[in-house]
Amino acid sequence: MDVFRHLFGFDQAVAAELLPVIEHAVTIVDPRLKLTGGYPDHYRKPVLNALEYSRTLALNVPGPVSINLNTYAQNAYVHAIFPSKDFISEAFRASRAIQEYFIENPTSNQAYALMGMRRHEKTLMGVELSGQVIQRDVPQQVVYFNGHTIVDTAPTEAQARDRVAWGFFNNLVDKVAKRISSRKAEMQSQLQELNLLKVHLHTAHEDTRPGLEKELSRLLDTVQTTATTLDLRHYMNDFEDVLLNPEQHLRLHQSPIILDSMGIRQNTSGDADSDSIIFNDLIGFDRRIWTVTMVHCSNMQIESFTSRLETAYRNLCIR
Repeated sequence: MDVFRHLFGFDQAVAAELLPVIEHAVTIVDPRLKLTGGYPDHYRKPVLNALEYSRTLALNVPGPVSINLNTYAQNAYVHAIFPSKDFISEAFRASRAIQEYFIENPTSNQAYALMGMRRHEKTLMGVELSGQVIQRDVPQQVVYFNGHTIVDTAPTEAQARDRVAWGFFNNLVDKVAKRISSRKAEMQSQLQELNLLKVHLHTAHEDTRPGLEKELSRLLDTVQTTATTLDLRHYMNDFEDVLLNPEQHLRLHQSPIILDSMGIRQNTSGDADSDSIIFNDLIGFDRRIWTVTMVHCSNMQIESFTSRLETAYRNLCIR
């Protein structure tokens, strides 16, 4: 993390500071790459580019939003992402990252972190006032959030964003590794298909043999092409494809939505746009789309899981 923080403002004088990050990235993908020609120089540009992009992306995550037991009624964003005030306490009590942070920092009553959640929309039938007439059974889009996840906790916003940036960088490197793993799985599937085709060819009749031989030739070419991409020297292409084009694999997308106090989506017309809440979606981190924001939690009165168990046990004994 310290190395990562010093990398920004990179120039040739501090080129050596990039080496541990290159080694870290290459080790995640395949440690044997350290023995190939061009290491580490060929990896400098893509790794540095991904680092800088990750840092910028982390700085662009909105917030921090102040979250405590008072902001539910005061902040429209907080009101929108939590179904109730009690859910705020529950979400933070259930967070392992928050629990571990306050164990490691027992004198602190605040923390900064990245919070992600899943945004959903559901159509329900409700009532709507049109002029002075109440209309019933009107389809309405209800927007709600669940799966609140808190990560990268730190005592300051700057430190939390550094952790987020490092997480984004690792996610991009993981995508390089997954591209290669996907080709390895594809190779395994092709080899299985090849072996099965050979068995069929061995027992084939004369009328079907030419077609099977043609298919065998095609499949051998395919296997050879896939094998070429699994040469260690080809992995550099994967680093460049992902780390030199990180915005294609990990990005933020803004979704302005106008909501009423019940979480019902309103039509965007006229000056109503000024009342919209902007939700930022993190695209590409995993298969799910996360709505993300930096948060500043304070005075949450976090009770440890052990304490909650002890309290529940005492209540059972009393009853």
